[in-house]
Parts: sequence; structure tokens; C-alpha cells
Amino acid sequence: MDQPKSQIQSTGRSNNVIPFQVDATFYFERAVHYLDRHDLKNALKNFRKASELEPDNPVNHCNLAGILSELGEFEQSNLILEKILGDIDPDMVECYFYMANNYANLGSYDLAEDYAARYLDAEPEGEFASDADEMLQILVQEFGGGKVLHERRERQEAEQRDHDIARQLLEEGKFMEATEYLEQAIAEHPDSTSARNNLSLAYYYLGELEKAIDASIAVLERDRSNVHALCNLAVFYQHLGKKEQLQEILACLRKLYPLYFDHTYKLATTMGILGEHTAAYRLFRQLLRWSDRQDAQLLHCVAAAAANLGFYQKAERIWEEVKNLDPDPTVADFFLARVHDAVRTGRMSQPISYQYHIPFQEQFKKMKVQLQSGQLGAWHTDPMVRSSLFWALRHGDGETKRQVIQAFALIADKEVEHALREFVKNPAESDQLKRHALYVLRHMGAEGPFHVHLEQEEHLWRVQSMPQDDLLTLRPEWQEVLDGTVSQMNSTFGDEACLLARDVWTQFLHRTFTAPPRIGKTLAWSAGLEYTVLRRLGIKVTQTEVAARYGVTPGSVSKVSRLLAGQEDL
Repeated sequence: MDQPKSQIQSTGRSNNVIPFQVDATFYFERAVHYLDRHDLKNALKNFRKASELEPDNPVNHCNLAGILSELGEFEQSNLILEKILGDIDPDMVECYFYMANNYANLGSYDLAEDYAARYLDAEPEGEFASDADEMLQILVQEFGGGKVLHERRERQEAEQRDHDIARQLLEEGKFMEATEYLEQAIAEHPDSTSARNNLSLAYYYLGELEKAIDASIAVLERDRSNVHALCNLAVFYQHLGKKEQLQEILACLRKLYPLYFDHTYKLATTMGILGEHTAAYRLFRQLLRWSDRQDAQLLHCVAAAAANLGFYQKAERIWEEVKNLDPDPTVADFFLARVHDAVRTGRMSQPISYQYHIPFQEQFKKMKVQLQSGQLGAWHTDPMVRSSLFWALRHGDGETKRQVIQAFALIADKEVEHALREFVKNPAESDQLKRHALYVLRHMGAEGPFHVHLEQEEHLWRVQSMPQDDLLTLRPEWQEVLDGTVSQMNSTFGDEACLLARDVWTQFLHRTFTAPPRIGKTLAWSAGLEYTVLRRLGIKVTQTEVAARYGVTPGSVSKVSRLLAGQEDL
């Protein structure tokens, strides 16, 4: 007699029978077999077995829910679908559509409408999108629905309005204002992923990286495949040097093939920022095939990726095209010069930025020249430059922070005031820089009191309590100039002259605070200060006599005295 097919006999021992091991695939195939024969009860039995053997496989559970629905067990079906979304695979959004069908069959038309709308929110171009649209139309026309659709439309309009306002604020460099607006928007619409993504960018531009990361993670907790959140998080981890977390996200990003233009653009830009230039080049070229060649920003990105990969001639041709498109060729000319240098030397000195801006380091050089002359160039409204300034205030070295604080004295808006108020509270920052920030706050007319951390203690400072001559402590050479004058004048001209010297010098520094003087030789400034003081006291003295006492030239005394009198530009 033949052995049963479900058993295997071991060699030499007829009574030792090993049971045939069946897995979830076995029951799945049997279930499909019964389903093809319209034997729903046996199909149900085998799908149930398959789901028990593979409890983490959402497909088996979904098939089980489908059979229950076919059998009219709509409530049981929905329980399984809820379990899939809640515990097994939140990304299996087609479950919303199946639940909508079940609720419609149960006569719960509001819930059917709700779940059909949820599916369309999650997958507006999904496999069942047209069916869900048709279901909604029937529910509204035949069963008097529409409340859920109306609320959904209102919510979408509100979210779009929030998105547009936030994007405008971010593009204008008003990062603090954008943060406040988006935090309020999220309080009103907690499930808005676009608002949370924009908020993470606002935090990032302000240099608040941990908050930026938390905001992105909050998006991924709601939608773990959200392209914008994944891309943002990867950039944040790169800036913090968190290599392990970065590699985990990079592994996900490398597998993405977005279908939508904005998702592809976001992914391409992110891959470029992360140094994945081959992927960036492929994605940007794909975007170029989807659009026309009239977008200077997109063409720049293709050229940047090409240059970063060493395709210099191709990059040069594209930037020439950009130059013809953009009425202002400044940016294209800058990058053309970079690629020409690379052709001459055989290598790119540093990667090309994917942002269609002259790099911040180059703009900062011009900014420092403008600061010295007290001019406010167009950079103060450029969101990229502004974000770099906020970033540098948090993460730059001491000298860079001092220069940023000086730049803030010229910008002097609400965003700057907030940043400096936070800065002076930070125990990790140097006291000298915080004193500098306090003077900028006073200079820009900010109202106190200010919560300040100085000399390892917390203080509540009012504008009136800030001594004028504390300004001298902000730069060592400013104090040296006054000390040099006082040491020469004290024994000969007494306290009155010394006090006047202090007043003249501090008034001058306050007047020129946004564009402080370039002090090379402090003795020349001390001599010019003494000459100015003596003339105000009515004491007859020549520039030659004063110059001789300090060992400087009469010409330098003349120049400094004119500056102190406001008769000559710095």
C-alpha cells in the first residue's frame, strides 16, 4: 500500500513517521484554490490558518478580511482591517477603502464616507481612487451624505492656506514668524503632515536641530514613508554627524522612486546635499525630461550634479544655458568661473552647492565690507543668507558669532530680536558675546527686561541698568584706546579731561556701533582722542605736539580727530 502523501517514512524503521511540515504558503495556496471554486468557507478556513502561521504578514490578514466581507461578516472584517492598520502595517492604506465598503454594507453611511475620504487623502492617485470617488458620489447623492466631504474640503483648504502662508514666510526668511504660525496651525490640525514638515524646516533654519528632528519624526510616526520628512531627517542627521542614523535613512532613500515631481525634486536635492551625486544627477535629469528647459533653478541642479561628478564640459554648457535664461547672470557667472577653475586644475576645489545662490561664505565676505561702511545690502532679505546667519549664531566659532551679532545690528527686526534674546540666556555662550548681543538689543530699541546669564548667574536686565561704558569691554582694542589716552592725560590735565575722554570715546562707539572703526594702531587713536578732548576743553595744542607724545604722525592724529567729530567717513 502506498504511503500517505502527508507522511514520510524513515529508512529502516516503519513505525517512525515524521509529520509533513506545512507553512503559511501551503494554506494560502489552498485558500486560493477554494476561492477559485467559490468555496468561501474553506477559503476562509485556510486564510485563517495562513494568518495564524504568519501573524505579521498583512496580506494574509487582508485576504481573511476580504473573505469575511464576502460572507457578510462586515464587522468582523473591519476588526481585522483595523488590526492591520493599527498593529501590522499602517502603510496598507487600501484597508481604508475596504472598511468604507463594509460600513456602506452595514448602512453606516457617514463612516463609509469618512473611510473613503481617508483613503483618498492617503492615496489620491491610488489603485482604488476612482472607485472611492464613485462611492462618495453615490453616498452623497443616494443617502444624503456630504458632511464628511464638506469637512474634508474645509480641512484641505485650511491646510493649503497654512502651507502657502508658511512657505511664503520661509521664503522671506521670517523663520521665527513661520515657527509661531506653524505651531498654531498644528495645534488646530494635529494630523497635518505638510505643516509639520514646514515646521521642521523652520526650526532647522533657526539652528534648532533637535526640535527639527522631533518635528520630522512626528511626521514619520503618522506616515513612515513620507518623502519630505525622510529627506529632511537625513539632512539634519548629516549636520549633527549622526552617521549611523543617516545611513539607515540613506538606505531607504536609495530605494525610493517617487512618481510625483515635487517628491522627486526633494529627493534629488537631498541626495545632492548628502553627497550622493550620481543619484542626484539621475533624478535631476529625469525631472528635466518631465519639464521644459526654461527652469533656471532645475538646470543649475543638473549642472551642479554634473560638475560634482567631474562632467565639467557638460556642466559648463548647462550653465551657459542658465545664463541666457536668467536676466541676472551673476549666479551663473560665479559657477561658470568655478567650473573653469576645475577644468584648469583638473579637480573641483569643493562640491558645488545645489542651491541657486552664491554660497554664503562668498556673500559673507561682501557683507563684512558692507558692515564696515554701515550699508545694508540686499543680503538682509535673502532667506538663504538669513538662515546661514541664524545657523552661525548657534553653531559658529566665537569670531563668526561676533560678526553675526554685528550684522544683526543692521537687520534689527523681530526675528533678530528673538534670536538675541535667546542667545543672552544661553549659559554656554561667552559673556563677552552676550554683552555684545545686549548692546545690539539696546541699539535696535528692544524693550526690556532681558533674561541674561552672565558670570554664571541669572539676571533680569533692564535697558536703564546697562551702563554705557560697558561697550568698551566688547572689543579689547576699544578699551586700549581709552586707557592709552587716560594714562597720558591724567597727571597733566586731571579727572575732568579723563571723564570727557571717556564720554567722547563711548559716544563715538555708540554712534558707529553698526559699522565700528577699524583700529590698527591704538596709539594713533589715543592721540586723536586726546587732541579732540583738549580742543573741547579750550586748551591750545597742536596735532604735532600730541603726535610727539604718542610717537605717531600728525596726519594720523588729524584723521582720527576728524572721525571722532563726524567730519570723515570710516
